[in-house]
Amino acid sequence: MYKAGITGCGKVGSKFDEDPKRKIISSHAGAYSAIDDIDLVAASDLKKENLEKCGKKWKIKSLYKNYKEMLKKENLDIISICTWNSTHLEIVKEAVKNGIKAIFCEKPIADTLHAATQIIEICNKNNIILQIDHQRRFCRFHQEVRNFLNSGKLGKIQQVSFYYTAGIANTGSHMFDLLRFFFGDVKWVIANKSKNISPNEKDPNFDGILKFQNGIFCVIQACDVRNFLIFDIDIYGSKGRIRITRNGFDCEYYNIKESKLFSGYKELFISDLPFKNYSRNFMVNAVEHLLQCLKNKTRSISNGEDGLKALELISACHISSIENGEKVYLPLEDSSIQIISG
Repeated sequence: MYKAGITGCGKVGSKFDEDPKRKIISSHAGAYSAIDDIDLVAASDLKKENLEKCGKKWKIKSLYKNYKEMLKKENLDIISICTWNSTHLEIVKEAVKNGIKAIFCEKPIADTLHAATQIIEICNKNNIILQIDHQRRFCRFHQEVRNFLNSGKLGKIQQVSFYYTAGIANTGSHMFDLLRFFFGDVKWVIANKSKNISPNEKDPNFDGILKFQNGIFCVIQACDVRNFLIFDIDIYGSKGRIRITRNGFDCEYYNIKESKLFSGYKELFISDLPFKNYSRNFMVNAVEHLLQCLKNKTRSISNGEDGLKALELISACHISSIENGEKVYLPLEDSSIQIISG
């Protein structure tokens, strides 16, 4: 039995599972509580109300206002870091002092590229498994889409579009990681601040273009979350089209047939999915994967380097915008920009 603790009992730490409309477990506390081989024994939060509600809902024995005290007293194997990204490095340093074996860290991995690099180096040096919560990597459905794309069954990728809301660091971190998961590393970024604003003025929306190392282009476009929530990717290949909508819960597939309207032309027609449509259970899958990494002493499929590259893309958007939409090549040598995300 592995002992787990959480620092930060806000939305992703616990409170998402208070939403009656959510039909799957959506918090760290909920995911740990659902797995037999993990015992969620402790939680910490500066806000008394968050801490007490989390403790009561998940029947957590030990509650702390100070995460350092929790780490010293509880002899944890796993810690989830669900606090502001500016605090992640400090918590990782403290976790190392107290024998932590695995860290499940919320995105973005840190607030600066330098801090992210330090987190990775600390975990590597101390043989700590570091997993970043880019949830779609753990989803079997998204893995099926990736395998389908890599098999060439959609043909040569012609165009990719992505629509998102609520900040380039907050939601954009998931967007960039999913794009890398599907298409590989990015060569360059062009970005400008979007007219559709983010609810967090410190985490703006950007519109832009990415060119991947393999030559694929993707347009990213922000919408205003006050109007509606969106996290959609539209992929056009030479043999068909895949459109993933509703935050990854719905998918449409179009194949190519002779046009019913115009002689000598072909069109896209909606069809059955050509791969298995697994149910979505992002957070539980993530913790199950972390558990297997612990047991088998393997790296996570969403590791620190993946977190760093997502942060790098967020930083590149800021740099490009500051430089009036100039092309920014990756990898970045360094960036002093601080990325703020809640």
